[in-house]
Amino acid sequence: MLTSLPASLRGAAVAVLATAALTACAGPSSPPAGRTGPPRAPAPAVPVLSGDYSGKLPIAAYSLTSVQSELIQSAEQKLEQTCLARYGISYSFVRQPETHTADRRYGLSSPEEASAYGYHLPPGPAVPAPPPPPGMLTVLRGDRATYHGKAVPKGGCRAEAVQRVEGKYARPDISAAAAAIADGGYARSMRQPAVVAVFRRWSSCMAASGGYHYASPMDPLDVPAFAKGRPGAREIPTAVADVACKRKTRLLPVWFGAEARIQAALIGERAGALAQLRRIHRAQVAAAKAVLKGDARR
Repeated sequence: MLTSLPASLRGAAVAVLATAALTACAGPSSPPAGRTGPPRAPAPAVPVLSGDYSGKLPIAAYSLTSVQSELIQSAEQKLEQTCLARYGISYSFVRQPETHTADRRYGLSSPEEASAYGYHLPPGPAVPAPPPPPGMLTVLRGDRATYHGKAVPKGGCRAEAVQRVEGKYARPDISAAAAAIADGGYARSMRQPAVVAVFRRWSSCMAASGGYHYASPMDPLDVPAFAKGRPGAREIPTAVADVACKRKTRLLPVWFGAEARIQAALIGERAGALAQLRRIHRAQVAAAKAVLKGDARR
């Protein structure tokens, strides 16, 4: 899923889709008179303060679900274990529990997280994993062409597993179309008049709340002191004011609404490619299920 803002737009962010942002003009144009434009996906209803904006954006419908991603990961780990066994290496992968945090596509949105952790991500539970046995990483990553006299797949067992489940169906150009919508819609949304105006209201609110001077709600996430160690004395008050000002100015639903409308128009323009992306995902999920069921023909 699309759970954070694109990394191509902020150096400090974690991207779901790490591609360059589009630089097209803001706002979709209408088709000329007498011509029919491409169908447009309907913009979803605006969540007021749901904490999950990325998952409600139109492009999220063309992403793998968390269940599907988990299925693919399980299948690939099974293939990795089978591949490692060919070299006499046994290892049980430990799946780390998923940490659930409020969506940060538009910056902080949870008052609870802001007051407890500032701009830091909440710590997640960690399950200790056994150390890798000798030779495992070499074979898994393909660091050498051979191991104990046996040829190692190019890219290692990891690449072999990914190719088996995902790679043979992959279409980088199709994936790029979806990434361009996710990244491009985000970039264009920040130039929409309603978003520019709500940024100004949020900035004024922050200044009045404690002398916090930021032009954009994404700016605090780039403060080096807010990304190191533990939350400092200034970080948590800043974060609390940040979320409070977002609520006061309705920044989150305004920004979401602008991006959702842009994405809906872009999806209409790339409907064919996105339909193919869904078929690719179905094929990958089917391949993963076959691996987990032990179907050697896949």
